[in-house]
Amino acid sequence: MSARLVANLKTKGGQLVMRAEDFKPDDLFTQIQNLVERLAVERRAREAAAAADKAKSELLATVGHELKAPADTLIAMIELLSASPLDPAQRRYTDMLAQSALSLRDVLDDIFDLTRLEAGRFALDRSEFDLHAMMQDVGSVLQARANDKGLTSGIDIGASCPQIVVANEARIRQVLMSLIDTALKSTVDGSVRLHASGIEVNGVWRLRFDVSDTGSGHSRAERYQLFKPMLKFPSATIAQRGPTGLELAIGRKLAALMGGEVGCHSAVGKGSLYWFTLAAERAGPEPLEAEPPVLVLLEDEAVAAKPVKETEPQGKLRGHVLVVEDNAINRMLIASYLDEFGLSHEMVGSGASALLSLASKRYDLVLMDVAMPDLDGVEATKRIRALHAPAADVPIVALVSAKKGDRGAYLSAGMNAYVSKPIRGRELYRVLAPFLAKDAGEEPALRAG
Repeated sequence: MSARLVANLKTKGGQLVMRAEDFKPDDLFTQIQNLVERLAVERRAREAAAAADKAKSELLATVGHELKAPADTLIAMIELLSASPLDPAQRRYTDMLAQSALSLRDVLDDIFDLTRLEAGRFALDRSEFDLHAMMQDVGSVLQARANDKGLTSGIDIGASCPQIVVANEARIRQVLMSLIDTALKSTVDGSVRLHASGIEVNGVWRLRFDVSDTGSGHSRAERYQLFKPMLKFPSATIAQRGPTGLELAIGRKLAALMGGEVGCHSAVGKGSLYWFTLAAERAGPEPLEAEPPVLVLLEDEAVAAKPVKETEPQGKLRGHVLVVEDNAINRMLIASYLDEFGLSHEMVGSGASALLSLASKRYDLVLMDVAMPDLDGVEATKRIRALHAPAADVPIVALVSAKKGDRGAYLSAGMNAYVSKPIRGRELYRVLAPFLAKDAGEEPALRAG
């Protein structure tokens, strides 16, 4: 209401009264116009902020993608170097280099997870697993890290906590370890403990995990910032969180995806309690498989869904392998492993070159990178399967940096198996062995991995 309009109001019995002749339409029109203009300014500000957030996420995703391949290769090459004869000083330098490379990969993995979560492109697989066994495993890691700091530790599995549940075990571990690492980094004296409990409501388990410490605690302002993504920390206490400042933010988003949440109860000088809840399904009547699937093999989803027993190194392999990889360093690394396995090999740098090679020569197996600029591995595989025999029947193993979620695309394209980057010697051997003949004599050294 304008000052002019207020000035024209009369008082009657202590109440403001407007006379008809005092009302000016221009006053109301001006107020509405000002309100519309303010709303338009706020809308543009929100749109600009959303565009900036989207651009930031896209930049992080692009940078992470471009850095991940060389980082994976760096780790693999360091492992090869570590397996060679080194003097004590060289060994020390190599170990330091390996730790730095692993830290770099952890940062990139966090960036990948955060950008996928923020973009809504993060899918969670669910399967049966032994929750008590997982707690024991996490407890062993907690004990080892606590011992390194001179702290005591322990785990407590409540009587109400179910043993077999259906959820995503790997992501539960990830959230728990982010909470445990935060507690350990905030604690100088005393202990860090992990407790698990559960309650069943209409066939759905509500699981709760509590990580308590006797550390320095957090102020109210620090608790507010604790689960937000940050690479620079506003205080020394929050700086104890971890190497990137992203783990707890990722944990919060993962918990939400699992139908739960994370939080912290704390006071300065009185320690902290970090908690994590989620929804898990009741396990089915079938017994839990003793061996989880570790790699995808073979021709149809029914077979691919079964656990595949890992192949231990038992003699060198025989065969001629075509390696399709556009990264020269990766080709060198793969060649080193194939030489150890006793396999002959040829290298090409594109999907188109692979098609030409297969049309003119016979190979016992193809190692196919799935991400190539001219013709990606999935499309190249589809074209190989359209060739005449025997080229069309050659086993194809995908070289992937992606998660298991892409498994269906690889199988439907005609690939027989995949091995994840960074490539490890033992894993590569186990994937290749079912497709290639073996020599009964000397076993491969498998220096790295």
